[in-house]
Amino acid sequence: MSPESPTLDDVDLALINRLMEDGRASFSDLGKAVGLSPHGAADRVRRLQRNGVITGFSARVELANVGRTLDAFIDVRLAPSTSSEAFESFALALAAVREVAFVTGRYDFELRVACRGPEDLDATVRAIRREGGAAATETRIVMRATVSAQPLPLSRTGT
Repeated sequence: MSPESPTLDDVDLALINRLMEDGRASFSDLGKAVGLSPHGAADRVRRLQRNGVITGFSARVELANVGRTLDAFIDVRLAPSTSSEAFESFALALAAVREVAFVTGRYDFELRVACRGPEDLDATVRAIRREGGAAATETRIVMRATVSAQPLPLSRTGT
């Protein structure tokens, strides 16, 4: 945690963990889980939102059930004339892109994409090369994902 980060106590961490398990948990359920009244739990959650600890709530979607059956990683090395900020904006605008990570190593970025099939993946890679300012790409198709976007429990000790 950086020096300007809000101080989180055990109740805050328990609330965050519970919300990572179920983002739709009611304030009543949250309060019961951490020993607070529903109003007390609501106040804590709102404070965590105001302080930027909780940045939003979302639904987990089985991508194959909405037509996105091909999951892949695309490593991208940018051309010297391409800024990382410009590429990041470009990549986030692509329909297939789920995640953009600026990374260390041989490549500058790693993208996780969910495509409708091989043709969609090909079109995504071509767009990255032609319009995104990529000097090189390497694509890896996910054969099996054991765990997908599962939250890690938080504790004050980091374990």
